[in-house]
Amino acid sequence: MTNGIGAGGRPPRIQVTPRPRLRRTIVFGVLALCAAVAARFGDPDGADAASKLLAWTGAFVFLAFAVASVVSLGGELRRVTVPRLGEARAAIVRLCVVLAGAVIALITMLGLVNLPIGQLILGGALTGVILGIAGQQTLANVFAGIVLLYSHPFDIGDEVHIRSGPLGGELEGTVQEIGLLYVQLKSAEGRFAVPNSLMQSAAVARLDRAAAGESVPARR
Repeated sequence: MTNGIGAGGRPPRIQVTPRPRLRRTIVFGVLALCAAVAARFGDPDGADAASKLLAWTGAFVFLAFAVASVVSLGGELRRVTVPRLGEARAAIVRLCVVLAGAVIALITMLGLVNLPIGQLILGGALTGVILGIAGQQTLANVFAGIVLLYSHPFDIGDEVHIRSGPLGGELEGTVQEIGLLYVQLKSAEGRFAVPNSLMQSAAVARLDRAAAGESVPARR
């Protein structure tokens, strides 16, 4: 039976190892860098089949490992920021990091194989406009959710009174969750999921139950 004391009466040294997700981020990043270096040794436009294969294979392997590293990094950042920012804001941080990292990785991959990045970006912009028009309502809710999270018109646990024509009148309830698409409200009539775009355009009043002598709803 050991008493936790090492040789010479000194306590045993505790080895601190990096978290698995952070370790994966570093490993994937190093592998992506190695693949990019290998791709530079090839010639994507050359006549030699082996050199062309090396360039293209290295570029695609770089893209795969780079995206994997960015996704792992986003997950680690989300884990770290949840206690300070909350679940919804941490999800926004993760989404922004993953999207930005994936775009940078894709542009780098295109540069490795000498593809015309300008023309591809123009074509992607046109495609983005079309998809944006098709998903206009969803994008409106996403941007409204970001505004609600950072402008703080109300917080989770607040009891609010909402006046809005599109909602069909008035609604009163306790804010349970502020997500990327919907605000979850719990009222006497049940649980409501109100689109963020409607919450942003509605007149919202916080109800001060403490001033009225009533109990204040518990915050999560």
